[in-house]
Amino acid sequence: MYVPALTDVEKFDLAKASEFVEFWSQFYDDRVTVLGSKQEIDYFSELNIGNELTEENVRRLLRWKDRQRLSERILSGPNEGHENPRVTKVLANLSTINEFRKDQSTNSDLLQTLAGIFPNGVVWGAFLRHIAKPHVCPIADQNVFRAWSLHTGLEDKQSWETYAAYRDYFTEIARALGITETIGNLRELKRIDNALFVFGQFLKAYHPRFAAKTKRQEKS
Repeated sequence: MYVPALTDVEKFDLAKASEFVEFWSQFYDDRVTVLGSKQEIDYFSELNIGNELTEENVRRLLRWKDRQRLSERILSGPNEGHENPRVTKVLANLSTINEFRKDQSTNSDLLQTLAGIFPNGVVWGAFLRHIAKPHVCPIADQNVFRAWSLHTGLEDKQSWETYAAYRDYFTEIARALGITETIGNLRELKRIDNALFVFGQFLKAYHPRFAAKTKRQEKS
């Protein structure tokens, strides 16, 4: 049985990739409900594989990604209940996202559009790339970047260069598991993301390097 320990979490042992994913993915929980409803968002259904993404798909996927800041309505503050301008901006560029999905535009074209939608950071922009082509564009967030940074020794600079390096790392794990990056393997690929996400949460809470950084940020 795979048992994690702080003394060996820094080791990137591809020979144990299967045990790593099996162990960490079991703790993943992505339950998010549709805004104003008790209905849970089905991530895989909302990807609408084989078709274009619809506005409803994208609204639900954005809320699934960040229920506080990417729900279609602002949830708190003086503008509570108003349309979320972040979501509105994404929907205004939905045709471009679908063009990328259908290989009718290039990655460079999409990056130019993403810079206008989410000008700061890469996490939300990477998510739009992901929902367009989920089998070749993994989800990005601070947790998975934390896992990547620990295992590779590289610094998370919140840039597209960071994302490209993370994508290579993700692909390396998938290959070690014998998983090709195809639509048919989407659920297996998502389990890798699940494992890295939970592992990154673990590092934030318990690994000295990341826990100390978190405490400094909370004090600032």
